[in-house]
Amino acid sequence: MNSKPIQIKKEGPSDYERLRDEALVMVQKLSGHIWTDYNIHDPGVTMLEQLCFAMTDLRYKTGFPIEEILAGPTGHIDPKAHAFFNKGEVLSSGPVTTTDFCKLLLGQVVGVEQVWIEPVVAKSGSTICKGIFKVLVQPDESITTTGQYDQLKEDVKGCLMRYRSLGENFEEITILRPLNIAIKAAILVDGKQHVKETLAYICNTIEQTIHPPVRFLSEAELLAMGKTTEEIYSGPLLSGGFIPDEDLKPLRIQVDPAELIKAISSLDGVLQVKYLYLSLDGNNFSNKQVRIPSGYFASVDISNSMNDISIVSDQFEHHSQDALFWNVFERIKEIRKRHYTGQQVAMIDTTLQSTYRDLGKYYSIQHFFPAIYGIGREGISKDETDARKAQAKQLKGYLLFFEQVLANYAAQLGNISHFFSPAEKSTYFSQSLDDVPGIAQLLDPGYLDALPQTGESNERKEAVLDHLLARFNLPLLPYPITLFQRLYGGISTLEWKAGLLKKLPDLMYARIQAEAGGYQEALRQLLFIHQEQGERLTAVFEKSHLSITNDHPSEEFTVYISDEILHVVSEIPPDEEGYYFGHQPLHLLKYGIDPVHYRIVENHDHYLVLYKSPGQRIWQAVARHTTREAALAAQIAMIRHLKNISIQSEGFYVVEHTLLKPLFTDPVYGFRVKNSKGEVLKEAHHLTFVDREKALEDVSGHIEFFVMATPWHVLPESFFKFNITIVLSAWPARCQYEEFRRFTESLFRDLTPTQYKLKFRWLGVNDMRKFEAAYFDQDNKDKILDFLT
Repeated sequence: MNSKPIQIKKEGPSDYERLRDEALVMVQKLSGHIWTDYNIHDPGVTMLEQLCFAMTDLRYKTGFPIEEILAGPTGHIDPKAHAFFNKGEVLSSGPVTTTDFCKLLLGQVVGVEQVWIEPVVAKSGSTICKGIFKVLVQPDESITTTGQYDQLKEDVKGCLMRYRSLGENFEEITILRPLNIAIKAAILVDGKQHVKETLAYICNTIEQTIHPPVRFLSEAELLAMGKTTEEIYSGPLLSGGFIPDEDLKPLRIQVDPAELIKAISSLDGVLQVKYLYLSLDGNNFSNKQVRIPSGYFASVDISNSMNDISIVSDQFEHHSQDALFWNVFERIKEIRKRHYTGQQVAMIDTTLQSTYRDLGKYYSIQHFFPAIYGIGREGISKDETDARKAQAKQLKGYLLFFEQVLANYAAQLGNISHFFSPAEKSTYFSQSLDDVPGIAQLLDPGYLDALPQTGESNERKEAVLDHLLARFNLPLLPYPITLFQRLYGGISTLEWKAGLLKKLPDLMYARIQAEAGGYQEALRQLLFIHQEQGERLTAVFEKSHLSITNDHPSEEFTVYISDEILHVVSEIPPDEEGYYFGHQPLHLLKYGIDPVHYRIVENHDHYLVLYKSPGQRIWQAVARHTTREAALAAQIAMIRHLKNISIQSEGFYVVEHTLLKPLFTDPVYGFRVKNSKGEVLKEAHHLTFVDREKALEDVSGHIEFFVMATPWHVLPESFFKFNITIVLSAWPARCQYEEFRRFTESLFRDLTPTQYKLKFRWLGVNDMRKFEAAYFDQDNKDKILDFLT
């Protein structure tokens, strides 16, 4: 058996000679029986050689580096025009993990020195705490000196709630208070060291050991540390730089003198730590560990007089902290806590530059023909016969067919940036043959106007956009936009995809964030819903001049049209123009936008616009006008108005059950202990979450947990665990199609994390008004719980 691997030979370069030889072979096969002279002087060979030369030139242009092909006249490559996104936009994301949220607070909230975020855990097995986190914040000196703890708590809460993930909540936020620890120590140092500088380094090391600062590093530093680009840009993008994961230390619950001695001993010039004692009151010093009580963080104030840190050198002992000491101490402190404030801006403002080649310019091959042909810039001699002049013009016209193909190829290459641009609809590009000598004698000026009209469809551009969107694992199903276009018009699938591509970085960054601009905005964009944030879906009926009820008594009559009899009911007031649909069901919004359900008939001295939905027997007179033209205009206006009502009222609300849970500090938690028969053995009410945990320590058996969400709503804990209710408007035309409802629910499930259980409620106008009254009343949970339960 031959073990030699099979290799596929690659063809050689498409140079001019090979192209010419292959072309001659093809010509000989096609016309060898009628054309036998293939020598270099043959005019056919000359034309073939010029075409081969032009094709070789196009191949040469195509071989330029892609950055030179994309560069504009100034050498700049516009990222937006080419759908280029920088690494910060495509690799980063909104905060997801607790580490991400810690970095977010450190980078966005002024006054945060360190932060710890932990999930709330119930030892009893209760599941109500799923998705609930507690936050501990260590403030910096600007907060501890001014005492602005409440303001810092509000800032932290606002930041977390703005970026929180779907179904999660940050309920307990604690701003830790400093617990000052006094230090008494004697350190033996090398006499060759500068005493004040050594003391400054020792004091700084003590501070760094007890609460090391968080560093903001540059991308270059992290790359040098062995981090990959994907690791660096994982998580939220911060304006100050990047925070290494290893800088997020666990919360210190004790201070060990042995740890401080080890850190001090590692400094250059330190020979021995003779002793090191700690104290909380400045009097009772000990070499034992100091425990940090809950609600506090360990702090060391070097300037505090309770500290007694001495340096022993050459039998001399030094205690003083003069100006030299403080200069060195502050300088060391600042260097270790430096921030790269321009890191993100510099990354985003990075420009793409290359050499501009002007590849779209076409130079006619007729310039290269021998002068005897008479088709170049010099043209043919005036002394030639008319027949000879006609032959030259005929040759020029013959060559135009080839030249247009060559020129269009150059135009395509020169417009490659527009090919990928979301803002550009065309994918085929052409140009006129302005460089051909004497072109005005051959082509009518109308040719230039007709040339760009290639009859290009949108399918080719859509395929380009699909390719660009697929880079981000975002395959789009066009069903919602095609249904929108069929019912309402005004938008194409191409425009929808181009708009999505432009918004893609923001949508992907915040795709699971619960607040505005995240999860909900992504769904609105994919479903092409125009809902405004904070706008009630039923508000359109308050602003609409559509009348669905009328106090004017109805009038029934019959209209005869040729051999057809129409039974009509009218509620239009006398001598009034407008449109009145009377008491119509909501499927008016579905069928009322289709002209086939209308008739314009003459009745006495007026023209009536009649409407009838499928299945109805009687026509409804919805408008009356004196002329047919006015009636037709009223029909068009009615249809447009009904479409606008549907478009403006399409939307949904997301109700996160987690946010409806009472605070853990509220005395509303209880439990029941049941036997195997389901009989209650023990029951407790009105406990806080912590008190209930203590009460359950000695209880075993069948336990049922419940929460008194309000005095009228005693709910099982499972109601709050990863449950989300999606409330949608059922009346818009698109939403009345069962296929659209199924598609919408499926899309919600695809974009929602799998641990959440979704429940869908499609509501009519009246039910939606009741729900909105409860939804927008943030201070009263009774109404929303009434709706959900």
